Amino acid sequence: MTAMTDKEWRSFLTADTRLAHVALTRADGSPHVTPVCFILDDDELAFALSPGSVKGKLLADNRRIAVCVSDEQQPYSFVTIEGHARTSTDPAQVTHVAAGIAARYYPAQPAQDLAEAFVQEGFTAVHITITNVIARSGLGG
Repeated sequence: MTAMTDKEWRSFLTADTRLAHVALTRADGSPHVTPVCFILDDDELAFALSPGSVKGKLLADNRRIAVCVSDEQQPYSFVTIEGHARTSTDPAQVTHVAAGIAARYYPAQPAQDLAEAFVQEGFTAVHITITNVIARSGLGG
């Protein structure tokens, strides 16, 4: 496997409709991992939390987060992001993230409709300030 450049890992994250697997730590130290739809929002990875989610409760106690996005087929490339999450229930933030997710993962639905539903249902926007990236391509080397 070879290391990806900054441009390569950003392209990998935005290609297709891969899911990100979010890893958090429970209060007892045990891991919690779940898949999420996401967008790359400038220099941050962003996703949305449903009301009352375990992820939301864990992030309220510990903002450290890791996310892994990988190929499901050969060459099994992957990008792991480590960072600090910040959450927002501001309707403008939730709308922005939800509209991006809708456009990427649900192109047959009007993005604004899904974004409005996320706001109405009380979703939370999450942005990850990236502190470390490990990105490997299964191609080459």
